[in-house]
Amino acid sequence: MASSYDATKDPYAGLAPSIIAPARMCRVVTPNDAADLAVYAVSLWAYVPDSVAGGVGTVKVTPVDATDDANTITFSMPPGLVPLPPLQVRRVWATGTSVGITLYALSQK
Repeated sequence: MASSYDATKDPYAGLAPSIIAPARMCRVVTPNDAADLAVYAVSLWAYVPDSVAGGVGTVKVTPVDATDDANTITFSMPPGLVPLPPLQVRRVWATGTSVGITLYALSQK
């Protein structure tokens, strides 16, 4: 049975999005060295399985306001479901991101 969004059930439908409001969308991210995210993320979460090499996952990102692709930061995370520090992200890099982790991009759209 297909379902679709019903604005009559959403008391927040008429409110303007806010950076501090809970995300309205969540997408699984595939890291890509050549392309930005289709919709920039308000924040990222990562699931790092125990089986990741060395027991620590890494994620390399480009912040939304970075002036070029050289402005990146790499975060290290322990196993489990982990939020990255509050940072809007426009790209998640394959190079520098651990293989085997699952990344979730939260956004307002």
